[in-house]
Amino acid sequence: MKEGLLKLARRACIMAFAATVASSQLYATTQSEELATEAKKFQVPAGQSAADKYQVKLNDAGFVQEDSSVPRTLEDYVYGANDFFDLLIKVHPMFKYEKEGRLIGKYTMSDRMEEFVEMNHGPEYAKKMGQDHVAVTYRLGMESILDYPNKFVGPKKCGECHPAQYAQWSRSRHSLSVRFPDELAEVDGDPKRKMYGTEATILPWGIYPDDVYAVIGTPRTKYGFLDRWLVRGTYHIEDGNLSDMSGYMVAGGNQFSRNWAEHITPEVAKKIAEFSPGFPTTMEGMAHSGSKVWGVNSYGSKNRETMVFQPASSYCEVCHSFKFDFKTKDEFFAAIGNKDELRKHTIAKGIHCEECHGAGAHLYGARGAGMPSNCERCHQRFSYHEDDAKIDPRKPFNAYFKSSCPSCGTEGAQLYNSVHYDKGMRCNTCHDPHEVTANDWRTEYTLTGIKKTCQDCHETQTEFAKQTGGIHAKDNCTGCHMPNMMSCENFAAIQNPDKAGFDNVRASHIWKIKVDKTAKTINPPEGKDRDPLTVKGWRFARDTNGKFFVDLMWSCGRTSFSDVNLVGPGASGCHSPIQSTLPDDLKYTNQEEIYDAVMKWQTPVKTGYESIKKGLRDIDKTIANNPGLSAAKKSEAMLLAKQANDIKDRLEKDGSWGVHGPQYSSKIVNEALVYIEQAHNILGIKK
Repeated sequence: MKEGLLKLARRACIMAFAATVASSQLYATTQSEELATEAKKFQVPAGQSAADKYQVKLNDAGFVQEDSSVPRTLEDYVYGANDFFDLLIKVHPMFKYEKEGRLIGKYTMSDRMEEFVEMNHGPEYAKKMGQDHVAVTYRLGMESILDYPNKFVGPKKCGECHPAQYAQWSRSRHSLSVRFPDELAEVDGDPKRKMYGTEATILPWGIYPDDVYAVIGTPRTKYGFLDRWLVRGTYHIEDGNLSDMSGYMVAGGNQFSRNWAEHITPEVAKKIAEFSPGFPTTMEGMAHSGSKVWGVNSYGSKNRETMVFQPASSYCEVCHSFKFDFKTKDEFFAAIGNKDELRKHTIAKGIHCEECHGAGAHLYGARGAGMPSNCERCHQRFSYHEDDAKIDPRKPFNAYFKSSCPSCGTEGAQLYNSVHYDKGMRCNTCHDPHEVTANDWRTEYTLTGIKKTCQDCHETQTEFAKQTGGIHAKDNCTGCHMPNMMSCENFAAIQNPDKAGFDNVRASHIWKIKVDKTAKTINPPEGKDRDPLTVKGWRFARDTNGKFFVDLMWSCGRTSFSDVNLVGPGASGCHSPIQSTLPDDLKYTNQEEIYDAVMKWQTPVKTGYESIKKGLRDIDKTIANNPGLSAAKKSEAMLLAKQANDIKDRLEKDGSWGVHGPQYSSKIVNEALVYIEQAHNILGIKK
């Protein structure tokens, strides 16, 4: 009896296991069939692919051998990458997937001509200025990964004689922006580890450590990857993996987002949607910005729709730099696709010494003793719009926007359009370029090494702010004047500049706050909808002086999960409706609320200020029109007037009309009015 029951039990287990296997096989078969059907939509006739057409273009342009004895022009730089493109078209797996009908998404060829010449109306501006070409958005390094032989020695060599600078640099994110997978200390060298309680991983579906040359990024914002052919990863693999080129290559779903994975959970997304209509709360709502994994978005691509084929020489190496010690370009080309050879010959990674000081620096004499590059190479990304340029012909450039938030690397473009810039301030006026990260690089906010603070120059404003009492007295100037506004991820689905969020991970460099009920810092082209997901061409608005400004929503009510003023030690979340720990009536969901609150501070101060000015005019007029006044009365009245005038001057120099210090401003206004009243009594001036 027992043996019979055991046989039945074994048979049941076998049948259950077989059913599970059959079900899995059926699911896999169904999935493969669905992917095959999806891939058919993107198939093109032989000889008509984007790569085929680009190959014809390359053959027509030819492969120019540069003459190192003459200066290299922008055009030389552009065409100098043609032979690399020619190689990649032959060996990169994207084209194998395409030929075999296993490519989901349409690709475009992104080369140096697109990035350095055509970007952001470069040809339009060049024509206006009578030039052949103009690089509006991206600055070029003196040497590229395609230039051989080179003289790079690597940062460790520089550190032998410059230990202090090397120590500062080595603990900064500049040194960590490009890393091999096993160097990712935050995940113990495992880029396939699930992050922040989600299914999201640093490397996306179907991409493994042996498939990539390096990972780009740090825990502050995001991670992308360069594959072992040194092409930007704008794709992932489904139903297979890149290692053996199985499955399907799918556009997008390629970039890990800490902001999304850790902070914008489905629950938080629903809270945001309550005051930001249309904010996505589901994967489907992320549209072309999303993927199949919560926390992984699509960058340089649109999910399952489009992607760029973009070698590192076209884009990545400009700011996320790395260099090799190959002796010839042929050696370099022979290593393409071999991650071990590429890593072995890597002499420098990240924004290292020689990216600014030149290859070999002073080890090779005067040529490298200067600064072939500076901060502006990566942090002054411009755009040009003819209508915008007319507002201030002296400053014809706006900042670069990839979507509806200013792009990362536009700090210098914002600074360029400020009074600070006009007065001679540059990046290194405030920043120590070697210590760009003064806090732990693993945190999601940045504290930079600062040589000069706002308080060092703006003493009057500091006096007013510190006299306030209460929470604002403890805040930093940057909390209001430098809100996190820039996007590193081009995550259009979660951007809403009107609500000051939610893909804003880097500090703006505009400073000037405009107190206005409706004026917005960021606007789409005139006549276009304010839809971040579908409308291109967003830009900074300008005030009556042609300068950019920070609106009240960005200054006071923004939401940012990487803004030190909102999430740093002791921070209250300011007035963010999502992050603030203040009472509900101090959580602002629209600019009008903030304006009304500011007016409660400014109106009495401005009214008092006007009374001070009128009172002083009356004193001057009375003294001038009454030469018979005694010296005693004159001197007493003039002394009181001087004290009132000093207060008037301080109010003017502060310029906030009560915002920096509401109580203090009101106090000194009343003090000035007492001085004036006393002077009026001495002079016999009637109210």
